[in-house]
Amino acid sequence: MTAHILLSLILICLALPVQAQDSYQDFEKGLNLTDTQKQQVEGIKRKYIDEWQGLKNESARKRIELRDVDRSSPAGRERAKRLESELYGIQASRENLYRQYRGEVSGVLDERQRGRYDKFLDGERHRRMMSEPPGRGMTGPGQRGMMQDPQRRGHGK
Repeated sequence: MTAHILLSLILICLALPVQAQDSYQDFEKGLNLTDTQKQQVEGIKRKYIDEWQGLKNESARKRIELRDVDRSSPAGRERAKRLESELYGIQASRENLYRQYRGEVSGVLDERQRGRYDKFLDGERHRRMMSEPPGRGMTGPGQRGMMQDPQRRGHGK
């Protein structure tokens, strides 16, 4: 009984920081970015957001198309294989774009900020990978999280 109470207390203590820092915006505030760093990060986000959004939209179209393929014929099965291959290519492009984005943002941060940033993003990526259906990919510009559209967050134009 005492072991269960102790375990429950430990789990609650571990869960509270996650709940308190439940969005990238909260996390970003905790990084204490300088005004210059904030401007640089926003510029990097704007640089990648259109391409990321295009890949996200293309992926959604391909998933819908794949879902509607009639696989009862050889032509349908071949079409499904082609679409699956295209989806893997899109996912690889999204991951490469994400790595470029993350690298550029890391370059703006000091060592302490970079350590916190990397730890946060690794945790977010793991959490998303565990909760998303296969083939959905990671969060990027225009979606929830660190690459969310600056205009929707109240920044930018």
